[in-house]
Amino acid sequence: MIRQGLKSLAETSANFSNQGVQNAIAEANTGFVIKTKTLAEVVDANEILTESQKNDLNDSMEVQSYLNVGRYLADLNSHTADMLLGLLGEGNSDDDDITAGTFLEQLGMVDGIQGSYLYLYGVEASTADRGVDEHFGSLRGILNSDLQTIKQAVAAISSVTLAQDTAYQAATQALIDYINTLADSTAFDESTFNSLLSALETAANNFNTVLSGATYSAQRAKLIAARAAIKDQITLEATNLGSIRSYSTVLTRYMGFQGLAENDGIREIIAKTAQTTAWRDYYENYENRSDQLNAKYENVVGDSENSTIIDNEMRIRGLPNVTDYTNLQAVADKASRDTRLITTVSFPGRSIAEVIRRSCEQLRINITGRDVYGQSQALLENMNNHDRDTIKLELENHQRANTLS
Repeated sequence: MIRQGLKSLAETSANFSNQGVQNAIAEANTGFVIKTKTLAEVVDANEILTESQKNDLNDSMEVQSYLNVGRYLADLNSHTADMLLGLLGEGNSDDDDITAGTFLEQLGMVDGIQGSYLYLYGVEASTADRGVDEHFGSLRGILNSDLQTIKQAVAAISSVTLAQDTAYQAATQALIDYINTLADSTAFDESTFNSLLSALETAANNFNTVLSGATYSAQRAKLIAARAAIKDQITLEATNLGSIRSYSTVLTRYMGFQGLAENDGIREIIAKTAQTTAWRDYYENYENRSDQLNAKYENVVGDSENSTIIDNEMRIRGLPNVTDYTNLQAVADKASRDTRLITTVSFPGRSIAEVIRRSCEQLRINITGRDVYGQSQALLENMNNHDRDTIKLELENHQRANTLS
């Protein structure tokens, strides 16, 4: 733990703010974006317009959705501010008094999700769109490049002073001015309102026609891509935070059940009561797979070749312990220790030649036309290969037991 600065940290407040996001938004707030953002903020703050009227206005603004930059920039600002207040988190359905939680609690849950997911699935939580950036990426600034793209694209369009751009901004300003004149609901005139919406849609469509041409199509494409990136990120974060408690609980529950597998009695209860094949397989075979795990088979040097691990283990065990087939006594002694033979071949009282011959017969080694030395050579090769195959099987069992599936 780093102690330097810790006391000062504890004596002050973090004073969390989305100012960094606001600064990035301000960079993109240029040209016609200024008008659309102002309109979005005016509509959000207005208490005279009904929800239906606000929806009609937003629908008109979305007739060319990529031009309605101010709307999703305002949404991004509100979204990140709500995240810092913990408002987007999931409430506790078991207790109505429990709110969605705080920013700190949600950060803690996201941190827990990262570790749990990696443990259970063997990959980062981001592969399932549950990483840190899939919950809080907008606060970390991952959309800044998209906001810069908006700034650059709008600047390129504004530099030409298109008549259609001017008309679009004028139609947007006309709506802003009208909404600002509404002192109460009696001041609202539906005919005027609808006329202003129609003029806005016409201006947006005309502006889009020009931007669809070859001269500005690249800038148009950039605005469309930036809008998709920002709106998708807002939706992803809101969705993930809206289910964060449930998701975290599910992972924690799996971790809890896995932790009980070391207890023989509890493991048997779970194996006998679980109705899912995967659960029964895990708990019924847990002890056997646990026995197959062996730390010495971990590839600590990063060599991916199993043969290297096998060679190292052979050397550690002193294998092959017999290399000279002409040493008939050593070959016969090795045969007497071979696990495949000790329960099927009776060695006491037999001659060395007979032990070698009977061992060959038991292992189905062809001895036709071979003298005792030929038999000894074939038998020794078989037994040495068996030693290697035994270690190979141990390694494969370890790797299977240690591989997530």
